[in-house]
Amino acid sequence: APVAGETARYYKQLSRMSKGLALCADVSMLMLGGDLKRKEMISARLGDVLSHLYLASATLKHYEDQGRMVSDLPFVQYAVERNLYLIGKAFEGFFQNFPNKVVGAVLKRVVFPFGVGYKMPADDRCHAICLAMMKPGEFRDRLTALCYVGKDEADPVGLMERAFLAMVAVQPYEKKLVQAQKEGKLPRKLALPELVAAALSQSILSKDEADKLLAADALRYEAIQVDNFAPGELEGLSQQNPVVHAA
Repeated sequence: APVAGETARYYKQLSRMSKGLALCADVSMLMLGGDLKRKEMISARLGDVLSHLYLASATLKHYEDQGRMVSDLPFVQYAVERNLYLIGKAFEGFFQNFPNKVVGAVLKRVVFPFGVGYKMPADDRCHAICLAMMKPGEFRDRLTALCYVGKDEADPVGLMERAFLAMVAVQPYEKKLVQAQKEGKLPRKLALPELVAAALSQSILSKDEADKLLAADALRYEAIQVDNFAPGELEGLSQQNPVVHAA
């Protein structure tokens, strides 16, 4: 591997799979010749291997170009492990369906002497990725750097972003409410405004915390609203706009 650390093993595995692809492609051309073009599912599986090798290599290069940031590592691990798993599945299909069964079995033994050991990423990798994307911070800012977020209050993306930040900010206050409900200090089945009012009356929340919680909930509610039209309104719009009418 050209690097050390957590990603070194990925470079080794991709190099091994690259050699395996070269061997299988050469043997396929030798055994099948022009028929390889007509054996579309066989050649497609080799193409799948190449595609996932490319994607995994691009992931590792991006990770290096970005300075090997620790916050990116769960994403790199998920992407490359998934690519390796799909490479293994494509090779399995290639060996199983190779026209010459003896050659297919020999190729499988050469490329995977101990069997295909690749697995899909574990659930904890998925959890780490989801948690990273659900928190404001440097990683999320780099991920959304090219996204347009309007400053106008009516901008849909800007509204969702403000609602997201507000909901994250009031999570500690929500935990206070949940804890109070567990302790029996607050009833469980109440709408948020009534629940906040009850918490405020018992000094579970301060006035500032209650105001922020209600404001965040109002933003959340506004962000999830969808367009609605009165009966017949869309028909009138389609008659005014030929493009809409044609659609």
